[in-house]
Amino acid sequence: MWYTDGSRIEQGAGAVIYGVRPETKIPLSLGRYATVFQAEVAAIQGCAREIIRQGAARQSIAIYSDSQAALKAIGSMKVCSRLVWDCVKALQELGSRNKLTLAWVPGHKGHKGNEEADRLAREGAGRALIGPEPYCGIAKTHVRASIDDWMDGKSREWWRKLPQQRQAKMFIKERSARLTDDLLGQNRKAIRIIAGLLTGHCRLNKHMSLTGLAEEATCRFYSEEEETSVHVLCQCEGLARLRFLILGEENPSASSYTEALLSRLWSLMQRTQLDRVL
Repeated sequence: MWYTDGSRIEQGAGAVIYGVRPETKIPLSLGRYATVFQAEVAAIQGCAREIIRQGAARQSIAIYSDSQAALKAIGSMKVCSRLVWDCVKALQELGSRNKLTLAWVPGHKGHKGNEEADRLAREGAGRALIGPEPYCGIAKTHVRASIDDWMDGKSREWWRKLPQQRQAKMFIKERSARLTDDLLGQNRKAIRIIAGLLTGHCRLNKHMSLTGLAEEATCRFYSEEEETSVHVLCQCEGLARLRFLILGEENPSASSYTEALLSRLWSLMQRTQLDRVL
């Protein structure tokens, strides 16, 4: 009776081959790039190879795994992974000389053999890989995630170093998928006005005066200050009570709009009737 398991922690991925009789405990390090799925498949492949190495023949052998994804991939008629294919070949070789059963066992349900395998897999994940990286082929999901992380880092660096967009940077600190989703969830008119407010490129008096389309830059609600996005959304005393009623704050910070209050910004524009002129 054999148990296999795969694990992934911050340091990397690991797998284990655990045999009850004869007792065998082999934790494996799979390096930084292997996924949990790859670790589970590698564990099953390693188990088959270990049993073959021990010279098993004409025996009844059961290999248990708590990964339904790995078992499904191994049993599929279509194999798209070299690791899965190598695992299938190892199981076929083992099964040609033995009665082999590959079965699923529920994980984290108090099953003694599986719990021990889980502990040993985490132990393997904490070890350093002996040999060059990567241990196995890099998964497409890892490639996509690495590209996304690289793009996020580059966009943050570009935005931080950009010398212009002073007002936009007060509202938008960095690239945000949630902000994008929130904005695209609005109607077309709201998207245009909100984007203009966040960047400062809208029909508020300050911007219109800079483009020569208005004589006065002062606020229409509180004429002692210039009418900018920051002033209207965060500072204008004439709108303090209305901001408190809609946003819950009289003087919210500029960044709070993109962090939590974007959905209420459009309501503020409608109540002030700025949606009719912007």
